[in-house]
Amino acid sequence: MLSEEVARFLLGATRPPGAPAGGTGWVELLDQLLVVSVGRPWRPSTPGLQRPRQTSADGQVTVTGTVGGLGVTVGARLEGDRLRLDLAWRNDGSRVVEDLAVGLQLLAPPQLRVTIPQVVYHDNPSADPDRVVPHVSRGGFVTELHRLPIPGVALQHPDGPTVSLVVLPDPDEDADGRVRYGSLGAVSTPEGTRALALSGVVAFDGEPDVTYVHKAVTAPTDRGYRRLEPGEVLAQHLLVDRGDAVPGHGFRELVRIGREVFDGGAQVRPGPLGRREHTDLRLAALEARACTDGEVAGYLKFPSWGEPRRRPGRAEVDFLYGWTGQCLRLAWCEAWVGLERDEPQRVARARAVCDFYLAGSATAVPGLRLNSYVHDERRWQGLRRRGTEIVSARALGETLCDLADLVTLFRHHRAEVPQAWVTALREGADFVAGAALPSGLLPLGWLPDGTPADDLACAAGLPAVLALARAAAVTGERRFLDRAVELAEVYHEQHDRTFDRPFAHSTLDAACEDKEAGMACFELLLELHEQTGDQRYLRRAEVVADWLLTWVYHWNPVHDRGTPLRERGFDAVGWPGVSVQNHHLDVFFPTFDLWRLGRLTGAPHLVRWAGTILDTMGQGVCTRPGEWGFDVVGEQGEAFFVTEWQDRGRSNTWNPSWVIALPLTQLLRFSAVEGVDAGAVEDVADDVRGADRAEAAVLQP
Repeated sequence: MLSEEVARFLLGATRPPGAPAGGTGWVELLDQLLVVSVGRPWRPSTPGLQRPRQTSADGQVTVTGTVGGLGVTVGARLEGDRLRLDLAWRNDGSRVVEDLAVGLQLLAPPQLRVTIPQVVYHDNPSADPDRVVPHVSRGGFVTELHRLPIPGVALQHPDGPTVSLVVLPDPDEDADGRVRYGSLGAVSTPEGTRALALSGVVAFDGEPDVTYVHKAVTAPTDRGYRRLEPGEVLAQHLLVDRGDAVPGHGFRELVRIGREVFDGGAQVRPGPLGRREHTDLRLAALEARACTDGEVAGYLKFPSWGEPRRRPGRAEVDFLYGWTGQCLRLAWCEAWVGLERDEPQRVARARAVCDFYLAGSATAVPGLRLNSYVHDERRWQGLRRRGTEIVSARALGETLCDLADLVTLFRHHRAEVPQAWVTALREGADFVAGAALPSGLLPLGWLPDGTPADDLACAAGLPAVLALARAAAVTGERRFLDRAVELAEVYHEQHDRTFDRPFAHSTLDAACEDKEAGMACFELLLELHEQTGDQRYLRRAEVVADWLLTWVYHWNPVHDRGTPLRERGFDAVGWPGVSVQNHHLDVFFPTFDLWRLGRLTGAPHLVRWAGTILDTMGQGVCTRPGEWGFDVVGEQGEAFFVTEWQDRGRSNTWNPSWVIALPLTQLLRFSAVEGVDAGAVEDVADDVRGADRAEAAVLQP
């Protein structure tokens, strides 16, 4: 009977592999699965299914009955390794039901690995214990559906099998224009793991009616409760998916579901701007950030729209190298355009920016350079972390990569490369090659005297490992590549082999699991594949790409009526989030390398995702003065808020210079392959490896 198949499916999905299924039937299971709460604060309870009636027709089994005084109808349909559940809750009484929460819980054994996209990765083991971020083990975490790029919870058994509870978003809107979604989360206890799909109520660390609203900040909320008039129906549409993955890689099942259910990567979704227009707008913003004052040359981290000066309400005028400044990355962008479009003034400025950095940033330790220049005070400095000045490994590594890419770009165009550039790159690589901790990892940063700032085991040093590989290509010194390979193996064991410790601590103000830490690993793997031809790096890159895609919105949440993002038709599909601390959208993503991976492995969804991500980031770019709150065209805010984190339905005007540098880099790299069909996936690995290294690297800053 179909109902027995449904019961076996659920029991097989939630019990350990090999455990006896027992004789529990479909109706008996619903006693444990259907959740009802009336009153505040909400408490999940399973009062049991009363007066059940079961029917089967056209491949679907339907059960009707009552739970906690509400009428309920549950339709279940098996679709291969996936079960679709449609729930309809009815107020069959004569009085209004207030403060209602309903839904379904999926029961599973204890100690399962839990992934909730953007918010929980194996319970966020690297998050600073002194910071408030989501966890499942501390009483449970249930959050608004629109906070999740893929609206699902993946549970993985230690030996690989997975079960995922997925919500098909179905919002409604009240008379005031407030859009209401359901909620999703999980609770992990020694007795078992529960995934919860509810009608909107939330909880943080097990405390009901608390939501996550800012960096390490929670707040009470009265949203999420439902009110049912007599005869009114509240519907929920859920999927239970069974799969299998390498132990620790259960998050990949969510990406598969996102592809199959939400059409992630099914087609390239066009953005509001053509790519040449998008590029020129970003260049206009770059032009407005360019700052020269005698021998001083750089790009302002924040705009001053004129001569260098302190702006009211702004920090001092400064250049930041790497991280949120990307000063040399902007120089690379400007040099690219100058060389490709024959605009010598751009090339000259890019040279001046690089020369200024190399002339002033050195510490007493060869190869170790400061990350920031404060023009108001004519002073070089590191970054501040917990009150201490450090040289960030991430920022140093990114800037060394930019220097390597500038050398490669100039060589490709047969333009003069100052020997000082190559010497500085070699010195930087020498420092990084010998700067590992006893763990074999690089530290998060160093004190200006070259000693490690701490012994934290994290992914923040991966950009510096990438810099070693790039230095090997520029200098021809194999020892740098060999060292990069050694370090890559240590990071592989630490992070992406098992994901016991997911990528973390690259976003320097977050101190937790974050997308950007995974980005550095992804780019390193592609670089090592290109230089060695070793296919294992491509296989690893595919895994890390899926981890990165768990941060990318596969669906488009609807915002409250009257909010700017709704009125302007903002579409979240293709936008990535940031970290388990910072739940907003931004434009930091390795778009072109995702495209390359799709081409190299014959994965059309990766190629198409790359096109979508690139184009959708044209949203929010100022195309005329006054648009999106900016006076200069090409500017874009750092954050778009589609969750309750800060200001849902709006964006900000905080615009550090990386918001220009990162998307402009991707646009320029794509411009070099404009003749290549964006949907084509034939293997071009031989073409890339066989090309002149200098030309190939132009595509890889």
